Amino acid sequence: MSIRLNLVALGCIILAPVGVCAEPIADALEKMIEVYGGEENVRKLDSTVQEWDLLALTRNQQGKDKRSIQLPGQLKVELVYPDKQETRVLDGDAGYAVFGDREPAVASTLQTDAMRLQLMRFYTPLTLRDRIDTLELSEGDGYLTLTLREDSLQAEYFVDMETWHIIKVVGTLSVNGATMQFVTEYSEFSMVDGVLVHHRENKFVGGMNTAVLRLRRAETGVEFDDDEFAPRRNEADPIVAVLALVRAADTRRRGASCAPPWAAQSAGKSFSLRFVVLPGSLRSSPCPWST
Repeated sequence: MSIRLNLVALGCIILAPVGVCAEPIADALEKMIEVYGGEENVRKLDSTVQEWDLLALTRNQQGKDKRSIQLPGQLKVELVYPDKQETRVLDGDAGYAVFGDREPAVASTLQTDAMRLQLMRFYTPLTLRDRIDTLELSEGDGYLTLTLREDSLQAEYFVDMETWHIIKVVGTLSVNGATMQFVTEYSEFSMVDGVLVHHRENKFVGGMNTAVLRLRRAETGVEFDDDEFAPRRNEADPIVAVLALVRAADTRRRGASCAPPWAAQSAGKSFSLRFVVLPGSLRSSPCPWST
C-alpha cells in the first residue's frame, strides 16, 4: 500500500459528499492499523488500563490519572491530587461522578457528554473502521484529518502522513449554542505488548495549555470484572481528607483578600491551594497566586 494517498483519492476526499470516499478512508485506516501493530494487537486496546503522571499547569500541581477503558462504551477515570480525588464513570449512556469518598452522583448531561467525548478520544483505528460510514476525511499540511460525529459531539483525529500516527485529537462539545474545544497532542510513541502507544499527552482547553501527562504504566487486553464500571464510593484517603479540610479552613480565613487574579473570569471553576506538610504540623503557603 502506498504511504501517501494519490491525487485522485485526495480529489475525492475534497470534493465528494460523505460516504462516497469510503475507499481512501479505508486505505488510510488499514495503513494505521498496520503501523499500530496489526489488527490482532490493536484489538488489545479495546480493554486497557493506563496510569499517568499528571502536571496540572493551571495550578502547578502534580497528580495521578488512572484510566480504565472498555471500548466502545465504558470508561472510568480516577484523578488523585494531594488534596482531593475524583472518579468519573461512563457506562453506555449513563455517567457518574464521585468526589472524595462521597456517594456517587449522577452526572449532568454536560458532564456525561464530556465523558463521552473523552472516550471518543481513545478510539483506535479499529474503532474508527467500525464507524467508517460516518467518517469524513480531509488533508492539509502533511496531515490527514478523520472527523467523527456522534450526536452533538465531534472528534477530529489528526494523522501524520509520514508515520501514520494519530498525533492530535480535537474534541468539540456544544453547550447552549456555544462550542467548547478540547485539544490533546500525542507524542513519544513506542510499543507496549505489541501495539503502538503514545507516552506523552499535552492538553489544551480554549487555547490554554492546561496539563502535561506522561505514561507510567499501560496494560492491554485487560479482562475487567463485571462491576468495574459500576458507580461506587472511592476508598477514603486520610491524607487527602486532612489536606482538603485545611484547604477549606484556609480559604475561609483568607476570604476575598487572597482571591486568585483570574477569579472574576473563572466563576464556577475550582482552584487548589498549595500545601507544605511538615513533621507534626500542616501549614499552608502564603497566598499561592501572589508569587
